[in-house]
Amino acid sequence: SRVLRARQTAERVAGSAAPRNREVFLAAIDGMLYGDDPRQGVIDGASFRHPDLRIAFTAPQGYSMSNSAQAVTIAGQGGQAQFSSARYGGDLDAHVRQIFASLSQGGGAPPTEVRRTPINGMEAAYATVRANAGGQNVDATVFAFETARSTAYHFVVITSEGQGVGPFVPMLDSFRRLAATEAGQIRAREIDVVTVRPGDTPERMASTMAFQDRKLERFLVLNGLQREARLQPGSKVKLVVFRR
Repeated sequence: SRVLRARQTAERVAGSAAPRNREVFLAAIDGMLYGDDPRQGVIDGASFRHPDLRIAFTAPQGYSMSNSAQAVTIAGQGGQAQFSSARYGGDLDAHVRQIFASLSQGGGAPPTEVRRTPINGMEAAYATVRANAGGQNVDATVFAFETARSTAYHFVVITSEGQGVGPFVPMLDSFRRLAATEAGQIRAREIDVVTVRPGDTPERMASTMAFQDRKLERFLVLNGLQREARLQPGSKVKLVVFRR
């Protein structure tokens, strides 16, 4: 839909016969940052890792993730969740209640009980309340982790009434600290414009893409190619590689 709207806008502004200069365009985007800026964390397949905050977690199977400067959103058929941080005063129970208060803006029923559990060497606290969203009763859960005496992160989880955090248990259990070596291996991605050589195929070129999954599909979409396409030696294509 975005591509269609962009094309319609371009034709309206410049006309359907507007000149194109592919070589200039490719030269301009060669080396451009692609995807997440590691300073805001990186989504790679089902994993989210933040090299500066030194934290990581994995979304439940079949769920999608999107990243912004404010939060990471996880969504699927079983519900949705947001991961973010807030000022932490060193009391994890009070922190959970504070997050609930900020969500309800002072209204709504506060949690009657905040529970504790250890996860991957960290102390975690959580509580669930019954809430109303769009005319439907839902379970709203705040699940907070203390990663240091002055630092905490939390998930806000929304599921159908009676489910609690059920669909998101694997994700919560996966929350962990990153070792310095693993954090140091997280790199930015960039566009790399390369020239096709004799014998190059979409499969061969896609194998160099800096992703864990869907390498061929990503390559084809990035270059506007069909699956049965043949590459012409001497032509240029776009790859996504790790920034050097």
